[in-house]
Amino acid sequence: MYNFQLITITHKTANINHIGKYIPPFNNDAALLVQTLHQIKANLRIDELFYMATCNRLTFLVLREEWVDETFLHQLFTYLHPKLSEDSFAELKDVVATYRGEQCLRHIFEIAASLDSLVVGEREILRQLRTAYEFCATEGLAGDYIRILMMHCAIPAAKEIYTETKIGANSVSVVSLSILRLMQYNPARDARILLVGAGQTNHLVAKLLQCNDFTNFVVFNRSLSNAQELAVRLGAEAYTLDELPNYSKGFDIMVVCTGATEPVITQDIYQKLVGNDPSSKIVIDLAVPSDVDESVVRHFPIRYIEVERLRALAAENLALRQQEVVKANAIIDKRLTECRQALRRRQMERTLSHIPEQVKEIRERALTQVFRKEIAVLDEQAQETLARVLAYVEQKYIGIPMSVVRKLSSEII
Repeated sequence: MYNFQLITITHKTANINHIGKYIPPFNNDAALLVQTLHQIKANLRIDELFYMATCNRLTFLVLREEWVDETFLHQLFTYLHPKLSEDSFAELKDVVATYRGEQCLRHIFEIAASLDSLVVGEREILRQLRTAYEFCATEGLAGDYIRILMMHCAIPAAKEIYTETKIGANSVSVVSLSILRLMQYNPARDARILLVGAGQTNHLVAKLLQCNDFTNFVVFNRSLSNAQELAVRLGAEAYTLDELPNYSKGFDIMVVCTGATEPVITQDIYQKLVGNDPSSKIVIDLAVPSDVDESVVRHFPIRYIEVERLRALAAENLALRQQEVVKANAIIDKRLTECRQALRRRQMERTLSHIPEQVKEIRERALTQVFRKEIAVLDEQAQETLARVLAYVEQKYIGIPMSVVRKLSSEII
C-alpha cells in the first residue's frame, strides 16, 4: 500500500493559466499518449500507472518500489514535454506536489469528492476521474491495486459524500447562477440571444444555454475569428464588436462579458439595439468592471442580472459547502479504513495465489508417483473413494489460507 505515490500540479500549486504548459501537447492524440505512458511505465519502473489531465489539474498515480524524487520528475516531464524549457523544468519543484502512502490514498479520496477542487463540491471531477481510470485500465496501464482504490473505494466514497452531505448543494459558479436567475424569468426557448464577448465565460454561458434548449444566438467580439469559433459551435452569426451599434434585428436576451475597462453597452448603443421596441429585455452582465453602463439600467425597462450580486450569492453557497467538509472528511476516514483492508486483502491474495496450484500438484504427484503402486492394486470403487477424499482435502486446504486472508485483512492496519 505504501508504494502508492501521487504526482500532481493543480490550482493550489500553479497559476491555472500555466498548468496547461505541463499537460502533454499530444494529450488529444490517444495513440501517441498511450505510447508515451507505456514508455514512462516501463522505463521509470512503474508497476501500475494512472493519468488524468483536466483544465486545472495534471495528476499521476503510480505504484513504484522506489520513492519519487527530482530525478524521477525530470525524467517524467521529459517524456511528456521533450521541448520543455529549462526554466519550466527548474520551477517543477515549486509547482509539483507529491504524496506517498496514506497521504496519497487520502488525497485520491479528496479529489474524487471534490474537496481538492477549485470549486468545492463540483461533481464534474468525479466523471473525469472515472473516465481517466477507464482509459488507463483499458490501455493496460492500471492494475488490481488502482482498480480497488478507484472503483471500490474512492468513487463509492465520493458518491456517499454527495448523497449524505450538502457539499454539492447550490451553485457556486457565477455563470451557473446567472443561468438559474435567467430561467426564473421563463424566457421562450426561441428567444433572440446576443452574446457580446467570446471569451471563456461566454463559451460556458453558451454551453449552459444550449443545455436548456436555447437555439437562437448572435455573437459579437472584438476579434472576429474568436466570434466565429463560438458561432460555429452554436450555428450562429458572428460579427465584430464595432458592428454592434448597427445591428438591427433586435434581441430578447443579452449576455455581456468582455475584457473592456469601460462600459461596452452605453445608453446610445442600447437605444440603437432596441430601436422602437418597448418590451422589457433580460441583460446579463458578467464582466468586472461592468460592461453595461449604469444609465442603461436606469433608463430602459430591463431585468438586469449583474455579477456583483451573483458573486455574493456564490460566496454564501460556497460557505455552506465548506461547512460540509467536516462531514465529508468523517466519511473519508471510515472509507479509508475499508480501503486499507481491501488493499491488504488483495495483497495477501496475490501473495498466496500460488497455493491452490501447489496443492493440486501435490495431490497429482501423490496419485501418479508417490503412491502409484499402492493405488494400482486397489479396486475401482476404492480408487474412486480415495480420489474423492483427496479432492475434499485439497479443497479444504486451499480454503485455509483464504480464510486467514479474510481474518487478517479485517484488522485495522
